[in-house]
Amino acid sequence: MFDSDEVKREVRIRNDIVDVITQYVPLKQVSGRYVGNCPFHNEKTPSFSVNRDKQFFHCFGCGVGGDVFSFVMRIENMDFPEAVKFLASRVNYQLPEKNMSVSARKLAASRESTAQLNQRAAIFYHEYLHSDSEEAVKAREYLEQRSIKLVRKFGLGLSPPHWDGLLKHLSDVSPSELVEAGLVSQSTKDKTRYYDRFRNRLMFPIIDTNNRVVGFGGRALEAEDNPKYINSPETSLFKKSELLYGINLVKKSRHKEIIVTEGYMDVLALYQAGFKNVVGVLGTALTESHIRLLRNISCESVLLFLDSDTAGTKAILRAIPILVDGGIKVRVLQIGADAKDPDEYIKLFGAKKLSQLIENAKSYISFQLKLLHEQSDMNTIDGRVTFAQEYAIILAKLESSIEVDAYVTEGSELSGIAKSAIYAEISKIKGSEPTSTKVVKPKITVLANERGLNSAQKGLLYLVLTTPSLAHALYKSKYLEPEQMGNEIYSQLLKIAFDNAANEITPVDIIAHFETPQAQSIVTEIFATQLPSYENNNEALNDMATKIKRAWLDNQITINKGNQSELKEFVEYKKNLTSLNITMWDG
Repeated sequence: MFDSDEVKREVRIRNDIVDVITQYVPLKQVSGRYVGNCPFHNEKTPSFSVNRDKQFFHCFGCGVGGDVFSFVMRIENMDFPEAVKFLASRVNYQLPEKNMSVSARKLAASRESTAQLNQRAAIFYHEYLHSDSEEAVKAREYLEQRSIKLVRKFGLGLSPPHWDGLLKHLSDVSPSELVEAGLVSQSTKDKTRYYDRFRNRLMFPIIDTNNRVVGFGGRALEAEDNPKYINSPETSLFKKSELLYGINLVKKSRHKEIIVTEGYMDVLALYQAGFKNVVGVLGTALTESHIRLLRNISCESVLLFLDSDTAGTKAILRAIPILVDGGIKVRVLQIGADAKDPDEYIKLFGAKKLSQLIENAKSYISFQLKLLHEQSDMNTIDGRVTFAQEYAIILAKLESSIEVDAYVTEGSELSGIAKSAIYAEISKIKGSEPTSTKVVKPKITVLANERGLNSAQKGLLYLVLTTPSLAHALYKSKYLEPEQMGNEIYSQLLKIAFDNAANEITPVDIIAHFETPQAQSIVTEIFATQLPSYENNNEALNDMATKIKRAWLDNQITINKGNQSELKEFVEYKKNLTSLNITMWDG
């Protein structure tokens, strides 16, 4: 919808970076720049700097930096498209929709309408919970009995027991629109009759990462009302296999590990006990869509905290490969017979003891090992062999040889099978030599260690990115190629400098070439670089380019030790490096 650079540039221009950041961080003007305490790490002395002229921020304490998009992505835990929408909305800039198909526009309109109706319904339910009605009094007593105090935080509500409570409240909306939003149902016998989907139920608004109420969960308050829980039906906004309860709050917390549990009450209990990094699945197994959702909020690790019964164990086993394949680390916690769920455990033993359990939770491999051990007959040879074979299948999927070695040792001790035999089984599964004897030649990807190399890289990039004539001179000399810079981002930056050697390009435009906050921090640091003292730019460029070239040559010499012809060439070139004394101003 907003793929063009012109649209992104327009949104950026309309959102002055100082104006945006001061909504989150108090800034003080000092010598032409603005400083304050960094919102991304704890500090007492301000090291967070915002440059209004160049429209970027940089923290000299933790190293984060970037443009206004990068700041919003970090502070609001948004991806890039979300940040563009957020900033466009902030200045009432209408993002162009000319590339949208008719069906896409219809879907967008349906989502917007559903979100607005859900918001109105959530307010209605919340206010009804606080009314003087008999049902509301009972519902509040139930919440008090369950020790739930987060009614406002999670927007809890109560649906009236009447068939048309919400229908009457939203009488300005057609029943068909309410059906489309999942708030109302249509009678199968009488198509002219409509009734509220949720009646006399404790209501849990389900809010997405854009803070939209996308649907509801409703818990029965009377024993005869079945089922115990019902969710909104599938709508343009609500797809339970793509949503997690509490994700809107976790997103703001910026936790790297997230606890995944089974339902609304478990999320409320854990959050209330101080575990702010908790989300709940909505009566469905974890899916690849859930994994994308978790990764979008910078989740690196998941603690699966599901029920200890057979169904909960099966759910854990289904979730593990999906999480691992999605690049997320996995730990598992089951509380066994001590309590039926996290809510009950906290009531019985307290948050402190649960915190200890969470801290000591095992990796998913240890969980699978324990489960496999419990299910195997370790008193027979056949049982131990089967255990070792199935365990080898699990370990064969690991990439880290250190992890494999640790778990092979654990499995060997449990089964009495020799480590070498388990290694051989793993290798057979992988179709390779035995892991314990295979020699792997390390792949060298890092430039040779040289004092001042990183300073030289940043300094040279600063010169060529801010002075087009220097970029042109270095490009024409052919002394240094982008791929010799030592890492991918530096290589891209040198290429940008070469491509724009005839033009003036601003720092914020250069930062905008990179969409991830991590990459933008690296780029921004270059423009915050304090250059060493040199007589002139020519001397600086020569010195820095030579350091970078020498480091690259050292790396090539290390890589090509087995290739005599290549090795000789690189050694000879390095020998003559200083005597070449290339002048960057010769054309």
